[in-house]
Amino acid sequence: MQTDATTAALGGHFSLWIGLAIALVTAFALIFGRYEIRLRRLRLIRDYVKTFPVLEPSEDGISSTNPSFEFVRSKYAADVTVTDDAPAKSQAAIVEEINRTITETRLFLSGGDAQLLVASLPYMLLVFVGFSVTFSGGTCPTQAQACIQSITHNLLTVGGATFKSDIAPEQFRKLSENVLTVAAITFVGAYLSSLRYLVQALAVFDLNGFTVIRQAAAMTVSVLASAALYRAVPDLGSVLSLAGTETSSPVNDLSTGWILVALAFGLLPGSVLQFVLVKVGSIFDWIKQSDNRFIEWTRVVPLDAIDGIDFFTRFRLEECGISDVQSLATYNPIMLHIETPYGIYQTVDWIAQAQLCCVVGLDRFLLLRQFNVRTIFDLERALKQNKEDMSKQDRKAIDQFDRIYAAVLLAPTGPMKKLQEKSSAKFLIPDGQTIKEVDASDFSIWAMKTISASDVAASRAIEHLMDWIGDDLHVRRLRRLWNEISDRLGPTSLVLTPDQKIKGVQPPAAPQRQAPAGVDTDTDQDADQGADPAQK
Repeated sequence: MQTDATTAALGGHFSLWIGLAIALVTAFALIFGRYEIRLRRLRLIRDYVKTFPVLEPSEDGISSTNPSFEFVRSKYAADVTVTDDAPAKSQAAIVEEINRTITETRLFLSGGDAQLLVASLPYMLLVFVGFSVTFSGGTCPTQAQACIQSITHNLLTVGGATFKSDIAPEQFRKLSENVLTVAAITFVGAYLSSLRYLVQALAVFDLNGFTVIRQAAAMTVSVLASAALYRAVPDLGSVLSLAGTETSSPVNDLSTGWILVALAFGLLPGSVLQFVLVKVGSIFDWIKQSDNRFIEWTRVVPLDAIDGIDFFTRFRLEECGISDVQSLATYNPIMLHIETPYGIYQTVDWIAQAQLCCVVGLDRFLLLRQFNVRTIFDLERALKQNKEDMSKQDRKAIDQFDRIYAAVLLAPTGPMKKLQEKSSAKFLIPDGQTIKEVDASDFSIWAMKTISASDVAASRAIEHLMDWIGDDLHVRRLRRLWNEISDRLGPTSLVLTPDQKIKGVQPPAAPQRQAPAGVDTDTDQDADQGADPAQK
């Protein structure tokens, strides 16, 4: 008995030290990672300001900063106090302000890190208690009457149990072990889920006190809910099969089903709850249901549709919260450049592709790519050329080219046809003096004929379509960044410089050939140049 008690005491102390070590390492690793990411990205922001302009003079002579850049800078300096709050009026002033921010955050546990450490105390305490219970086992020896008597006063584990006096201690011990096992398995799953969430928040610099407290609350709710659910339904197999009314005694060992359910409650607490609500909602008619008729044709467009994004790039972008093409189309290109290892030109190209895909749909996006239109700005350049300085023949050719792209933009797509069939809705078009119902293909043909009365009318109609396609806040933001970078590159980036006009380079002179003795030099030169000596 003395040996068993000593071993149990040593095991208890070991589990406490393990739980304390995991809690401290987890919290300090996350906070130090946030500190390191802030410094590195502030340096990247400083380098970006040195390379590309972020100030643009306005009509009143006061320079205005690019809003996209301001969002990025404020994200990494929101909790840092600088000595000068006056707005910067030059590129050099912005660089100096970023340098002061770097100086303020150079020391660890400064610039909001100390506040984050205080906010992490509930999370650390929960991790400490959870791993202490998990590694200790939470069991009582069969002959440990004091431990069993303490369990009887625990409302969560065996509260409300009514057993006979001759078998109560064994049943109390077994039921308590099962409840603690379910709680421990749920805690491990919840800890892994919270760790994944916190690391993802760390990647986009969204790790704050609320994030950590939220994860601590989610872990607590998951553990308590799974333990209480096991107390209410100890025999999960009988409930799922709905066979009979008798349930197995709580003395039985913990089933495999409950182990999987406990792990699911920890790893996917929101998904499990949503699954339960959906199943319950399908049983009761008074719960409002979702219209899932079009779910096949309203799926999100994956990032793989974008040219240049493969599986590994897609996984990296998902760490930033970019899970589909729509989220990429609305993302800040400067922020994407700062928070990922990809260059600013690459991020601008991806976002411009995503914006075109969101506007015209995946089908037409892939068709336009075959006509050398990859981005929203390619389509804008193709449809909105300045025709004032062009000749009549050039304008006519471009008007005909606009009709080609109009045919692609008005082409009926697979989702368009299937959605119409699924909903039984019909398009209405005029037919002489009446109106008739047509399907998607006939409607697209009618629309193309309507705008094709002449080349000029078709060109104006398709340019009008491009006007509202490009009149979007996200497109405007990207267009401004595009123009600022273009101005920085200068006029030499527009066309290739001919070899004869390259600065400091002269075309090589033709070598002079030595004439043989007795031969007229002028006549020989003329012969080399293809001239007829007789004509000379």
